Amino acid sequence: MSQAQTLILSIGGFQGFLLFTLLVSDRRVNYASKLLGLQCLFIATTFALPLIVNAGESGLTWLVGVLVFLPASYGALTYLYCRSAMTGSPLKTTDVLHLLPLAICYLLNYDLLFSPSKALSFVTEPETTLFRHDVTKVIFYGQAFVYTASLVRMISHYQTQAKQTLSSYNPDIFKWLWSLTVFVVSIWSLKVLFYFMHSKPALNILADCLLVLMVYFIAVVQWRNPSLFHVRQLATQLSSQLLIQRTPEPIVSEQVKTKAECPTQNNNKSTSKGLLDQETRSSILQLVQGHVEEQALYRNSDLTLATLAEQVGVSVHHLSETLNQTGGKNFNLFINEYRVAEVCQQLEQKSERKLIDVALDAGFSSKSSFNAIFKKLTGQTPSLYRRQLMQN
Repeated sequence: MSQAQTLILSIGGFQGFLLFTLLVSDRRVNYASKLLGLQCLFIATTFALPLIVNAGESGLTWLVGVLVFLPASYGALTYLYCRSAMTGSPLKTTDVLHLLPLAICYLLNYDLLFSPSKALSFVTEPETTLFRHDVTKVIFYGQAFVYTASLVRMISHYQTQAKQTLSSYNPDIFKWLWSLTVFVVSIWSLKVLFYFMHSKPALNILADCLLVLMVYFIAVVQWRNPSLFHVRQLATQLSSQLLIQRTPEPIVSEQVKTKAECPTQNNNKSTSKGLLDQETRSSILQLVQGHVEEQALYRNSDLTLATLAEQVGVSVHHLSETLNQTGGKNFNLFINEYRVAEVCQQLEQKSERKLIDVALDAGFSSKSSFNAIFKKLTGQTPSLYRRQLMQN
């Protein structure tokens, strides 16, 4: 083992134990942070494994059989951490099934747990003709890519749900999550390449460096900001979506229902995919815009697709379809355009109020979400926009 690798493993192991202590013992942090702390502990002990193996026969050799398969849980832990961080929901009883890859690895190699010498040989001389060892390696590396695919699917699903049903969330949260996914894919790809190319130890060192940077950087930021990846009301909205999907017939207000039942001859067919024809969707859009503008509903930072549909008197399905196909935008963008317009109007009136106060009054829930959405819609930061108005 090179000195560089020894240094990286030592630093990684020390930081892992330190962050585990901070995340688990600090009462300020949330449930997801504690789950991340557990992952830091697992990674720290895994970093200690090569150091124990490099020392040869010693009083710690018995740990080799216990630690060698722990990475088989990394995919599940990353997946569960991201889910808990986004939705704020704790683990469920069925989540114990995510430990199956780790459990199978231990069951297939139970002899390594009771024979330190066998465990040491298994690590130092990985080439074997035993079928159970081949199965172990398939599970060990395969779980990483299975959970990476699950992570991509979950983030995509939640991002779509947030856009379609929530008016307040920080879109930068998903940039962080996609960056995390890229790190995970890169690390495991390097590990697999190293497995097939033992002559390239630099691949393994690079993978360890990325692992240290990814998990420990996120752990430090999560400790300082427990709500780093949390999307408010996401879990509630997902539950509402399940209930809505089970509803046999969506509700439509009487004002719109008449037009839906008696369409004109030119509008017998919908102009695009959906339950409603174009005329009905246009009527719903005008009705929604009138309510939002007249009652300034966008100023409610907790406004969701379901609450807006209830106030207007149309079904959630019809409202979502109308905004996407007739309005040409999702619910989040539809509401935040009103909020940004109000902020711009206030700034154009040379208001001396703080930007964050103007933003909160307009319906934004936080400074981070305000900055991200304002820049997305105007191409400028709020402070730059105000400075240009003052210069003009």
